[in-house]
Amino acid sequence: MQTVFPIVMLFLMGTLALVLYGGHRREEIAREQALSRRLKILVPQRATAGLEKPQQRQGPLAPAMALAMQWNILRNLDRWLTQGGVQMGAVTFIMFVILVAGAGGALFSLWAGSAAAALYGLAAGAVPVGYVHLERNKRLETFSQQLPYVLDFLRSALSAGHTLNRGFQMATENAPEPIATELRLVSEQIRLGSTLADALDNMFRRVPEKSLGFLVAAIRVQAEVGSSVSEILDRVTDTIRGRQRLQQEILTLTAQARISGMIVAALPFILLGFFTLVRPGYTHPLFHNPMGVKMLKAAIILDAVALGIIRHMTSVD
Repeated sequence: MQTVFPIVMLFLMGTLALVLYGGHRREEIAREQALSRRLKILVPQRATAGLEKPQQRQGPLAPAMALAMQWNILRNLDRWLTQGGVQMGAVTFIMFVILVAGAGGALFSLWAGSAAAALYGLAAGAVPVGYVHLERNKRLETFSQQLPYVLDFLRSALSAGHTLNRGFQMATENAPEPIATELRLVSEQIRLGSTLADALDNMFRRVPEKSLGFLVAAIRVQAEVGSSVSEILDRVTDTIRGRQRLQQEILTLTAQARISGMIVAALPFILLGFFTLVRPGYTHPLFHNPMGVKMLKAAIILDAVALGIIRHMTSVD
């Protein structure tokens, strides 16, 4: 017990230092990401892929594949953090999650056994991941809500006699965040020589929102067929608004079931943690008795299965 407390304090101090370091590096990481995006704009993906294949053939196959897989994982994680609005690198975020999980496990080891401490450590490490996941969904939802108004602005700009590229530039100056940053990147890509369809396709890779996919498909059809852009924007806007209206109705009808599922899933863990801290004797058999450990594992598995069933019942594609 005497050695556990210094370890906990060490983990907490390391976590605090990492948070301060991440805040100090925030602006620098943002500049590096902006530079990386501009480099991706200037270098086409097909040309880059063609240059990478000969280099991979020259070296050993297994290390090259492992390095490429590791790079893809870090790149996807960095993109996921950017979509969540977190100005932190992928490696820094992984270290932060590990430190939070270690600190949580060491802290709970003062009151519970090793199995329970490991469980609570994993739960503590899942908190930053869940936060980024919620922020990412929130930003994507905000982007989806802002998209129809931007399309209305573009349609008004076309009706006033402006070109579509000029309409994007005007929308960049008047749109709120987070869609303003994406529109600014689209305008910059068009200014550097990219087509509107390719620029919107790149924005759809950065922001994987289904409503934006409708716009990208419509613009590509217009570029190939040559129909009226204003009419296409009008139909896409109506489609997006109808889809959002249907989603709101579904969320309203399934709100009670979703809240019930979250309460049912969280209540056992909350009660277990409360009694572990207040009356450790009540939960002592669950952590130190072999039968109690088996019952605890079975309860966790059944709780996760119940939550998955409820979410599957309330989800509508």
